Amino acid sequence: MGAGRFQTKIMLSYLAVTVIVLLLLNTYPLIMNQNTVFQYRQRSMNTQASLMAGRLSDLDGLTPENVGTVMSAIDERRNYRVVICDETARVVYDNSLHSEVGRILVYPEIVQALEGWVVSHRAFEEQAFVSRFARPILHGGRLTGALYLYDHDAEQGFMLLGLRNQMSTFSAVIALLLAFVSVIISVALTHRFSGLLRAIRSVRDGDYGYQTAIHGRDELAEVAGQFNELSVRLHKTEALRRQFVSDASHELKTPLASVRLLADSILQTEGMDAATVREFLLDIGDEIDRLTRMTEKLMQLTRMESVGLAPDAAVEPEAVIRRGAHMLEPFAQKNGVEVRLELDPGGVVRGDADDLYLAVYNLMENGVKYNRPGGKVTVFCYTRDARAFIIVDDNGAGIPESDLPMIFDRFYRVDKTRSREAGGSGLGLSVVRQALQRMGGDVSVESVLGKGTRFTVELPLMPE
Repeated sequence: MGAGRFQTKIMLSYLAVTVIVLLLLNTYPLIMNQNTVFQYRQRSMNTQASLMAGRLSDLDGLTPENVGTVMSAIDERRNYRVVICDETARVVYDNSLHSEVGRILVYPEIVQALEGWVVSHRAFEEQAFVSRFARPILHGGRLTGALYLYDHDAEQGFMLLGLRNQMSTFSAVIALLLAFVSVIISVALTHRFSGLLRAIRSVRDGDYGYQTAIHGRDELAEVAGQFNELSVRLHKTEALRRQFVSDASHELKTPLASVRLLADSILQTEGMDAATVREFLLDIGDEIDRLTRMTEKLMQLTRMESVGLAPDAAVEPEAVIRRGAHMLEPFAQKNGVEVRLELDPGGVVRGDADDLYLAVYNLMENGVKYNRPGGKVTVFCYTRDARAFIIVDDNGAGIPESDLPMIFDRFYRVDKTRSREAGGSGLGLSVVRQALQRMGGDVSVESVLGKGTRFTVELPLMPE
């Protein structure tokens, strides 16, 4: 319906422009031609009238005899009527076939000329150019009569009518051609708009991967290209959202099922001793703690994605790393893992100290958590080429090469059984990457199975 209205508007617009152009083509040239003819006739009549009036001004009075004598001496080869009247408007000379000599003529032009005015009128009447010209005749400053010229040019009128008919025929042909072209253009254009509209409706109805096939190099093709890119992004976002909901539901279901199982065991077992009950309650507490950690990390990811870039503040990586190592020391001692720091002083990055602490602490915690008793985690920090580098290196179990591309995905765990035993949720490395990307940096990983893992953080330094 919308495309039909748009097509109608385009067709009407083309037709309106066509009508305006054709009106100009049918009026302007004709008007210019008509004015040219009138100007030529006017100049010719004015010249003749001046010549005649000059000769007649030598006469003391105007009579048929003396006027006839003067006019016979003037070239009579002219195709317009000449009428000369005395001061009483009585005709003393008339060169037309139906002479009015002896009669009084009260033509408006003659009356005005006898009042001392030079009068000129022109018009296109009865398919002919009609011109009227009158001027007074003076003798010694005294009005003695009036000179009246009348021209009826049917030949030029016939030519003008022929030109008008040709222009009308030409305009009709042009109008038909333009109407046909406007229909083709409007149909083609609205067809492209209809394709884009169908694509928008498909995406609105949930088909986020829909692509519209609109090609070309114009603005509409560019809009279609941007729409296709948006559709691809929406499709990826929707896939990630569904995967996220699925993974979150699955991950949250596991500890909840454990809590329910432990609680049912306590309720259904009669005479359970206090030590067993305490053990079950401790297990329930552990599962609740895991749920809490998982929820907090989900909230951290959501907060970082909604806020966007980190605040533009100066952060010293060395201080953040020392703080994280200090907070992690009890956990490292409990697991029998040594944490060593090799930090070069200096260097300031731009971002949020909490984001950097969150990323560094998670990496160091993973290095301790998935290490062996007597293992070691070494943290390096240095600057090079206007960038700060933080390396967290451990000699733990390592990560299989096939798992390396997915370890930053949400809820992805290399060894699910071991991760659950260690309290992992599969969200830590996602939080790390999101936090670093907020600061304009990123993280990469290298690992050899059975020998250890190295995470490398890269951040731009803040200009001095």
